[in-house]
Amino acid sequence: MDLSYWLLITVTFSILLIMWQRAEAKRRQVVRNFVLFVGILALIRYELVGETIVGYFTAGFVSFMYWLLLGRYNPVGSSDDIKVYGMDDMGDAPPSE
Repeated sequence: MDLSYWLLITVTFSILLIMWQRAEAKRRQVVRNFVLFVGILALIRYELVGETIVGYFTAGFVSFMYWLLLGRYNPVGSSDDIKVYGMDDMGDAPPSE
């Protein structure tokens, strides 16, 4: 087994799977399709089925551990909840001198 290919696949797909976990619910399908597209490209490009599949499973384990340790306790927010404050929204702020 070539460790450099395994590490490349593991790091790449760990990042992609964590991005999928942290994606907003409205955009999750787009991110999933992107992850699948990159996965298929990796299988075609590297043709190292053993390293690629072991890398996928390792990335899945890393992603699961991220969710288990951090993701469950910090749910993904929604862009609908974001409020941008402007100059007129300062309300009861004391006047600046």
